[in-house]
Amino acid sequence: MRQPFNDIAHQYDLLNDLLSFGTHRFWKRRLVSQLLRAKICPGTILDIATGTGDLAALFSRKIPPQVIIPLDPCGPMMDRGKIRFPHLQNWTLGTAESLPLGSASVSIASCAFGVRNFREREKAFEEIARVLEPGGLFGTLEIHPISEQLRYWPYRFFWNSLVPGVGRLFNQKAAYEYLRDTGAGFISPEDMIKELSHRFELKTHENLLAGGLVTLMVFERKHEPNNKN
Repeated sequence: MRQPFNDIAHQYDLLNDLLSFGTHRFWKRRLVSQLLRAKICPGTILDIATGTGDLAALFSRKIPPQVIIPLDPCGPMMDRGKIRFPHLQNWTLGTAESLPLGSASVSIASCAFGVRNFREREKAFEEIARVLEPGGLFGTLEIHPISEQLRYWPYRFFWNSLVPGVGRLFNQKAAYEYLRDTGAGFISPEDMIKELSHRFELKTHENLLAGGLVTLMVFERKHEPNNKN
């Protein structure tokens, strides 16, 4: 996963704006708003697959930056973020599958457009559940495959032509084919909810684009059952 993002780190924010026509910024603000509305006085906030840290920076508008941990496996991405957001101090190199944090130490975990890049989703979800306190929140933005009902030409053109075309324009064709393929090959929103249901309860599910092509979801970490002898 690291190499494609290493290759596009210096262009990543510009290309996100181009490919989403700037709407990813609105979606991220909405996710932060939803999470902070549900958890008014959070402790530690962990932003997984933070990239250049724009989502973590949105939290820092409302929450002291000292309690925010931007985490990513791609060092060059975070290096860009350190320049953009020097007030964020807790940059951490790591993956969702092996979080370098203590159990029940996080109030909110977020992940914007990163779940589909997890190498081992089940293990990553276990780790996220481990570090979240009972009742802690896991908020996601994600891209899913286009539903059969929406397989008409604008969406096919976007995925099959525009995304790799932008990659060719910036001499990063392979990296943007990778991004296209991870979106097209990801699971449906319903399957994602099912995979998380063992440890999380769904609190919010919003279809932000084309009936589920982009989703916002907020999950609550279930409390451990009481063991009675």
